[in-house]
Amino acid sequence: MAEDLIPYQIIMLVAIFLGIFCLYGSGLYVIGGVLVIIASVSATVYGTNTLRHIGKYSLGTGVPSILYMLTAVALVGYISALIVSIYLNISMLFPILAMIIVLVISLIISLICKYIFKIQVEILSKSFISISIAALLSMIAMSSLIAQTYDPNVIYEQIIQTGIILLLMIMTVMAIQNPYNSCMGPNEDQYRTLSLSCSNAFLMLMVTSIISMINTQYWIFYLLISMLGWVISFRQYVIYTRQQAASIKTFGLWPKDDGDD
Repeated sequence: MAEDLIPYQIIMLVAIFLGIFCLYGSGLYVIGGVLVIIASVSATVYGTNTLRHIGKYSLGTGVPSILYMLTAVALVGYISALIVSIYLNISMLFPILAMIIVLVISLIISLICKYIFKIQVEILSKSFISISIAALLSMIAMSSLIAQTYDPNVIYEQIIQTGIILLLMIMTVMAIQNPYNSCMGPNEDQYRTLSLSCSNAFLMLMVTSIISMINTQYWIFYLLISMLGWVISFRQYVIYTRQQAASIKTFGLWPKDDGDD
């Protein structure tokens, strides 16, 4: 795994604060849909980057299981916060409360893994929290794109009752995990992996944009933005892949001797 060029903390802060800001702006006429597209992409990149760091600790087949479990945690937090916000009739509470619930549950799970199952990974708690929040932000962002608002009452009717939430959950898992599976190895590179993560995020946003036609006439605009984003990010992924393939062909993955000569 190559040295990261973009610090983990920068990606985390940008994804969380940009995601929250964009979610609260989801009801702003046409631009609201653009904002939640940005929130969804940044959350997916945040999740994939966190998954890369867990992968460094040789957890192997445990990585997909961790992602499935923590996305389920995100779903529990999502629905719990939705119900509480509707009960209290405070719409603005929904995204923040969901993050708090997810943070608490994922922290408890990480402590169970650390002290009961003896999984001694130093970044376990931080990574569990990060992946859960990333999955949560992605699902709320796509829900807001379809519902054209983050209002919990509308989201309940449009996303939960219709069962669309299950599709959003599956797409979130696939978008976050696939780049890690595709790019993992001794020559894994942050730029290459995260460019594929962006590509996957825009790909799932194409599907979400089409579904959003039930609520907005601007769905074609969101679809075009998602398609353009996919073309740009996938093209960049191909460029990084070719550059690193040429580097391997020239220099190899590692030296053939111990370097003592």
